[in-house]
Amino acid sequence: MEEAIATLSDGLVKEGVVLPWDFPPRAVAVLLLEEDEHALAWARRLPEASRVIARIEEAARGIVEGHDEPAPIRIARERHGLAGDIASHAKVRVRAPSKTRDRVWRLTTAPATGYPLLALVLAGLFAGLFFLGGLLSDLLGGLWSAYASPVIRLAVHAALGENVAARSVLWGVDGGVNAVLSVGIPYVLTFYLMLSILEDTGYLSSVAFLTDPFMHRLGLHGRAALPLVAGAGCNVPAIMGTRVLATTRERILASTLVCLMPCSARAAVIAGAVSKYVGWGAAILIYVIVAGIGFGAGWGLNRVLPGRSTGLVMEMFPFRAPCYRTMLRGTWLRFRGFVWVATPVVLAGSLALGVLYETGLVWALAAPLAPIVEGWLGLPAVAGLTLIFAVLRKELALQLLLTLAIARHGAGTTDLLQFMDRGQIFTYALVNTLYIPCIATVAVLARELGWRRALLISAFTIVLALAAGGVAHRILAF
Repeated sequence: MEEAIATLSDGLVKEGVVLPWDFPPRAVAVLLLEEDEHALAWARRLPEASRVIARIEEAARGIVEGHDEPAPIRIARERHGLAGDIASHAKVRVRAPSKTRDRVWRLTTAPATGYPLLALVLAGLFAGLFFLGGLLSDLLGGLWSAYASPVIRLAVHAALGENVAARSVLWGVDGGVNAVLSVGIPYVLTFYLMLSILEDTGYLSSVAFLTDPFMHRLGLHGRAALPLVAGAGCNVPAIMGTRVLATTRERILASTLVCLMPCSARAAVIAGAVSKYVGWGAAILIYVIVAGIGFGAGWGLNRVLPGRSTGLVMEMFPFRAPCYRTMLRGTWLRFRGFVWVATPVVLAGSLALGVLYETGLVWALAAPLAPIVEGWLGLPAVAGLTLIFAVLRKELALQLLLTLAIARHGAGTTDLLQFMDRGQIFTYALVNTLYIPCIATVAVLARELGWRRALLISAFTIVLALAAGGVAHRILAF
């Protein structure tokens, strides 16, 4: 290389040409061998152009013969190597200490450790929901039944007397509030708190990374895991979050799976009914069944819907210590929406169901549901009405069932086993978990995908719920 440059540099001096830009001969020779357009244009304008061009071509051939690559590429390679050699002598490498959050990030994304950690996180989430939610449920429900309920019943009977109107009002102001305190607040609040912890630590990006290979089997990619995880809190923002997906096909797939994801309201029903009266193993079984149905539905839709999934490129956020103020604020904002929206719906639904029950209309309305609810699902026909009411809010199903139990067996009653057996509670919770999330979810589906697709997804979930409930009633025994 240096020999070719020196030969061309000496040749330029021998030709006696006036070098451009006051450059030294070596610099001009390097530019010519690099095929610099300005240097070559200068050479072609020289009176001695033919001899200079011949010297350039001869030097370039020498580089090709010696290094088996064109002169411009070889010069760039030599320059880069020389720069690296200078840099290696001029700098001192210091190994930066590994930060704790970097080590945690590697542990949560490496398959060997990431999947076991994910299983532990999910187990901790469910355990916290069931046990902490159960403690709050017993505490709040017990306090209401012991201190508030007797006073309210006396006040209502004193104002309205012992009649249908008084008993109907008690369904709302006593049984309804008791149901909110025993089911809605304990489990929803606990779930939102744990979800805020996962969000604030940055763990959800690791979940997306780990689930990417699994999601591809469903025609999606890891980014779809974020709406699915968000769906564990509420399906409405989760479906809105599917906008991050690239194609309509992916949004349809993800939205359908979000509708099958147990949200906090349905988790409250699972925790407040199944784990409490049937056992935590049965509650986990519901999640396993729903996960299996969701995987089967996604696998099938991936093969039916035209198109193919896209790849995943996403930013991985670093782990951080949770900010308790931010975490508690996020929990409160979510929970406040539940309190202000769900509580009036629960009270109004309890009051309406109370009027139907006390006037005897509930049995007339439940009769047409008997072939499906009693014959296929093995549930009391009146339970079908609570499932219909639950389209407004999914936790309303259990709260209305609890209100029915309270109305039948007294204010101190919070035991659903006096109204349904263990197998019926399991089937009821499974059906409630699978069919249409709520009317708000249907509205968002219509806005995102159109009414036709929203109604098709809703009908699909109803068919799945009825099929799974009927099969569970026949093959599972508790």
